[in-house]
Amino acid sequence: MQKIRYLFLLLILSISYNGISQNRELVQVVIGNEGNFDTGNATLTNYLIENKTATDGVFLAKNGTGIGDVVQSITWIKKQLYVVLNNSQKIVILDPDTFQQARQISLPAGSSPREMVQVSEDKAYVTDMYGSLAYIVNINDYSVSATVIPAGLNADQIVEYEGFAYIANYGFGADSTIFKVDVSTDAVVDTFVVSRGPGGMEVDSNGTLWVVCAGYPGDFDESYNVIAGTSKPGGVHGINLSNGEEVAFAELPSAGSDIALDEVRGKVYVNTGGLRAFDISTQTFSADTLLKGSFYAFDYDKENQQFYLANAKDFSSAGEITLYKESERVTGTFSAGIIPGSFLFVYDDMLHTSSENSEMIVGFELNQNYPNPFNPTTQIQYSIHRGGQVQLAVFNSIGKKVAELVNSTQAAGVQSVQFNASNLSSGIYFYRIVTPSGSLVRKMMLIK
Repeated sequence: MQKIRYLFLLLILSISYNGISQNRELVQVVIGNEGNFDTGNATLTNYLIENKTATDGVFLAKNGTGIGDVVQSITWIKKQLYVVLNNSQKIVILDPDTFQQARQISLPAGSSPREMVQVSEDKAYVTDMYGSLAYIVNINDYSVSATVIPAGLNADQIVEYEGFAYIANYGFGADSTIFKVDVSTDAVVDTFVVSRGPGGMEVDSNGTLWVVCAGYPGDFDESYNVIAGTSKPGGVHGINLSNGEEVAFAELPSAGSDIALDEVRGKVYVNTGGLRAFDISTQTFSADTLLKGSFYAFDYDKENQQFYLANAKDFSSAGEITLYKESERVTGTFSAGIIPGSFLFVYDDMLHTSSENSEMIVGFELNQNYPNPFNPTTQIQYSIHRGGQVQLAVFNSIGKKVAELVNSTQAAGVQSVQFNASNLSSGIYFYRIVTPSGSLVRKMMLIK
């Protein structure tokens, strides 16, 4: 009966998808780049759909300073971006049009915020990964309640459904529980037991919670060899939220902590040796991996059935995002910051267009430096469409200004300036221009 109801639901959703949901147009994708722990070099990359251009360091460009240490997730609440900074113990709130910081929520010293999700009109929960708890935030006055919600080991991702929040206790594979929290009382009212390392979760329109579990790699002996019998598998679970019963399960040796649900296709997607699809109706994984690779994270634009898969590469230089569609395979790539780990899709019905943002698009241009990488000199070309005060400066990866190249009144036109980095060490740097029409930043690499 469950299967028949689900297939009927897929038919209805398919009709709805073809007639209604495609009216939403994806405008931009904001990528949270974790950066390296304790270095403060986290960044945000903004990928514009219309012209397929990616700009890293957009927070730095607008605010003149780095965003903080380790971007963990990005949340959309009341037409603003909420960026969770794990090692900075804060949440930065941004205008999505301009990336101007509006305000900041500070969490207790020593906390490790992981994910923030709105659970009611006035309230959001924030998981504390190493504190194994969740904070309660008033999203009207931005205050953090002294009352906390107890969670399991290494509380991770959250999903809200019909007045309840579900907290996955990841435990790096050492926990296997999901806590059900009554949003009206902030009390844990039930616990679901799944495979080791529950992470990403989505709820379908039938009230089934889909969760991916990463598995547990096992205990190690003194020689760092896995002790036989200590590793535990992960998998995909489907849980009926009306009664808490498991309605689907498929085991995996290991998996990433991201999940994507496509009800139109009747599939759940996970990251295990690459992108794999789980068929909901047959409760089986497809025999072939859709796209093989070592992806640090991924997300899925349901409106366009487009995957965004993050490759962290060497975990110290620029990462890369691969665009993938089942029907077309790989459709493109673009560069991001260091360790891209989270995504936020921004659609046209979400944005409020600011005059500043419109002017930025047409008011000036900042070209990529040439050569790039460089040693020790490179040329930076830019153009302004109306005269006025222009500033061009270079910043290191943690937002400290290391050179000021231009600070003067200039006439409209094309300009070029040489940057000599002979006194700087190898690494990634950002150059930022501020003009009467707005500001923009680009990234360059010095190799000695």
